[in-house]
Amino acid sequence: MNTPARHILISAMAACVAIAASRTSAVASGNDRAAPSHATLTNESYRPFLINNLFNYYGNNGDGSHNKFSLSNEGFEFPKGSDKHIIFEDGLLWGGFHKGRDTAKAGGSVYWHALQPGPLLTNGTPTTGPVAADPSDPRYHIYSVRPDVGPDTPFPAVAAMLNAEDVLYISRYEPLSARDIYDRYITDWNAWPAADGAPFTDVNKDGMYDPAVDIPGQPGAGQTLWYVANDMNDSLTQRLAGCPPIGIEVQRTIWGYGRNGVLGNTIFISTVLINKSGAPVDSMYITQWSDPDLGYAGDDHVGCDTTFDFGYVYNGGAFDATYGVAVPAAGFTFIQGPMTPGAPTDTALFLSSRRPGFRNLRMSSFVVFVDGYHQFNDPARGTNGDLQWYRLMQGTDVHAGRQFLDINTSDTTRFCFSGDPVKSTTVARVEWTGRLLLSRATAACA
Repeated sequence: MNTPARHILISAMAACVAIAASRTSAVASGNDRAAPSHATLTNESYRPFLINNLFNYYGNNGDGSHNKFSLSNEGFEFPKGSDKHIIFEDGLLWGGFHKGRDTAKAGGSVYWHALQPGPLLTNGTPTTGPVAADPSDPRYHIYSVRPDVGPDTPFPAVAAMLNAEDVLYISRYEPLSARDIYDRYITDWNAWPAADGAPFTDVNKDGMYDPAVDIPGQPGAGQTLWYVANDMNDSLTQRLAGCPPIGIEVQRTIWGYGRNGVLGNTIFISTVLINKSGAPVDSMYITQWSDPDLGYAGDDHVGCDTTFDFGYVYNGGAFDATYGVAVPAAGFTFIQGPMTPGAPTDTALFLSSRRPGFRNLRMSSFVVFVDGYHQFNDPARGTNGDLQWYRLMQGTDVHAGRQFLDINTSDTTRFCFSGDPVKSTTVARVEWTGRLLLSRATAACA
């Protein structure tokens, strides 16, 4: 396994983009640690995304871009079928003050997943927590559908296509035939959990999902993955960040389009967080974390573009030991950030509707953390992890909450590695490859 470089972003809706054959130049060398092993959770399931030029795995425990079926565990393959990878793993995180606790709670998924499958069935109160569904219930696996493989599609009509598109790539890791994959698509179509929040095209406009009429998945998408999870497993949140759960239900939609060009190199992710704890979460941050391995990980660099709310990984030189000279770049960008009260003239997007008087928040920080370099250390696992993750989300260092220094202006900054890496105007340059954190604050998550 390559030694990973890690960074974090935040969003309510994000797109992960692979940029083909992008060549950059910069100085510095990578020096990162390997990722720890993963524990198996009850009813943990993974499904591949493969509808366009990308091949990637996602799990119903909050895990993303992680292939548990391969020896390397590298998840995000680009181009599809090349056995070359750009992201080792990614996940969503959050942090905020809850129910009078002096230290902010942190939750979500990095290498250690603090989510379990299933929704929260009842809301909590100021003194009690919500009740979670049975995480071992097989209904709460990760679902995968595509509009061209439904109950009205006979297997012989799509067998050749499934062999060419699905079996060709999946069988490298899972012993599945075209019939196996077909049966999974049909099962997920018929059992599509629209009642739990999964999106669908309501063909007959009756407001209810009917598998004989309606089309499951993100409307218009070529493939959709969906799952619901929650953070009400104290052992998992303690393992991740040394804190109790908040009481958040996570509904995550992952989709893409079978097209050429930019859309053919993009995965879209929408995350709905529902606070069912019975109390507000104050000063909350929502964070997209990732550990990029761009081919050979030892020459990876990371950076951010504050104009476009974009965090990216690129190669540190013109040649990469895995990709050669045609080295791609990749990154995460905000399409729709969390909603917060705004000016009367503002309008926010929320759940596909417009909300006057609100605004969508932009990227608020992007912070690097690197093993072996004190100022940029990784957050602790378990005890003190909550405090240290929250410091990073705020755009400060992990040890004392100090702000980072812009070496060009001597001003403090919450955005490490912003600027133009080719022109060497990058902020907060260090000798090692960086892991970065972008964060956005919200007053509450409800």
